[in-house]
Amino acid sequence: MRRWFRRLFPDRRAAAAREPVFFEARLELDVVDVDGVARDFGPGGLFFATSAPIAAGVRGQLRRGGSADRVPVRVTGHRPAGPGRPAGLGLAFE
Repeated sequence: MRRWFRRLFPDRRAAAAREPVFFEARLELDVVDVDGVARDFGPGGLFFATSAPIAAGVRGQLRRGGSADRVPVRVTGHRPAGPGRPAGLGLAFE
């Protein structure tokens, strides 16, 4: 898992400052909206738990459930589900 985390979040200082969070969110892309749960938040981005395999480099807007505010993000990678961990996307704030 550490190798995955380092590939997804290469800035180790940001990795140390990450905080667990759990809130519903929607990733709004050009052709599809993806619902999921924000699970890990840091200064550079967050982990978005979802089963949707979105390719790295795709840009979109992240909206917290029930809010009209949007934050521009970029997909940095996809992680498949594993024992005790959900599938999801690494999202970098833009």
